[in-house]
Amino acid sequence: MPFEIIGSLAMNNDISKRLFDHLPIANAAWWLTLIAIFSIGFMKPLIFVSNQRLSPVDLLFPLTALLVLASMIVGQISVKFDRSYLYFGAYFGAMLISSIFSLDPTLSFKKLLGEAYLIGLAVLVIVQTTTDSRFRQVSLAWLAGAGVTVFVAFISVILYYFAPGNWLLQYTLYSYGSVPVINFPRISSTMVSASMFCNYLTVGIAIAFVANTKGWIGKWVFRVAVILMILAAISTISIGIGGVFLVLGICIYTTSSIPRARFRRYSMFAAVIIAVVFYLSSFVALKPHSTSPYSFDLPIIGNVQPSPRTLVWTAVLQTIAADPIVGKGLDQPVCAVRFENTDGSYSMLTDAHNIYLSVAGQNGFVGLAALLALIAFLWRIGYRSDDVAVRLLWAAFVSAFIYQGFIGAYEDARHLWVLIGLLVAVSKLGSSTQESLAHCSGV
Repeated sequence: MPFEIIGSLAMNNDISKRLFDHLPIANAAWWLTLIAIFSIGFMKPLIFVSNQRLSPVDLLFPLTALLVLASMIVGQISVKFDRSYLYFGAYFGAMLISSIFSLDPTLSFKKLLGEAYLIGLAVLVIVQTTTDSRFRQVSLAWLAGAGVTVFVAFISVILYYFAPGNWLLQYTLYSYGSVPVINFPRISSTMVSASMFCNYLTVGIAIAFVANTKGWIGKWVFRVAVILMILAAISTISIGIGGVFLVLGICIYTTSSIPRARFRRYSMFAAVIIAVVFYLSSFVALKPHSTSPYSFDLPIIGNVQPSPRTLVWTAVLQTIAADPIVGKGLDQPVCAVRFENTDGSYSMLTDAHNIYLSVAGQNGFVGLAALLALIAFLWRIGYRSDDVAVRLLWAAFVSAFIYQGFIGAYEDARHLWVLIGLLVAVSKLGSSTQESLAHCSGV
């Protein structure tokens, strides 16, 4: 492979050996990666560059990538071909084609750089997470970062009632949108939206199960961490809460011991039911709104109006029908739906609120096919694995990406691409990550 050839040539050069053999380039890259993973949940304050929203962590990963590349060149990191690269390449290729035929190629190619960056996050994790020890460090870094976001969330709830004018709340509260206004704050913590915070916590719960299963954190620390993350997720008042219960059910089913099989099955069944209920509720408005073009009757419930997601999904389907092959182009609005929020204000919705419709609207069926191929590849990695850790990461992917992807456009979420890289990397570690079910602790 090219990187291996370059590295071999570099290491055969006496000068490069004298210059680089004793420089901890690879170690520096790894520690920067851990810092970035710790801070991946800290998306505020946002930085705007060429009309693109960047978070502080976006400044760390490019530097990390340069150090990893330098480590490859001098032979401190060896890179082997992995099948996941083919799927990443196909997905990127589909977006490239869409950008060429975009309604605004300049804007699309700027966005394409961001997509390359996201895929690069996954590759950086795959290349560097090569031992169980490093897997442990990644997991603990993620949990430490999640702990900070949860702490901010609980502080925000307290301030909402006792110091409503505090400066922190302008960063950590989120508008109610289509959610009925109640005497409880809707929390986004350090993320850009409440739904994104809920999605991030969904992954955090699965990683807490991983850390507990492998003995990296104590039983009580694990229980407290999971409970606090669930409560923080509920404070988002997001439709994605169904994914939180889904990941909880899958993780319990995966890690519970055989004598508790009934509890394991009941937990899984209840989680699926809750997830289905939350998903179905996304089709109807929780409160009547003047921007509803129609209404319909449901048994028992009565007359209801379509939710903003239903209106948006309908509009995106029309966009896809107009340009089904390559879509409108990256970073192009896939709809324009005017919606009355529950506080009486109005919003213009241009986001698909659905990963699959978002990709199809921007990149056409070519992009959607590439995305589905990548999802199928990652599904097989987790579903067929006998490694408990891999199955738990798979549970996070199923809940946060596949399931919540039906109710939110999270294809550009940085933490999900790190999760994808971690799932691939851990699946390659082999028997070193195997954990006996007999050592797994229940909730």
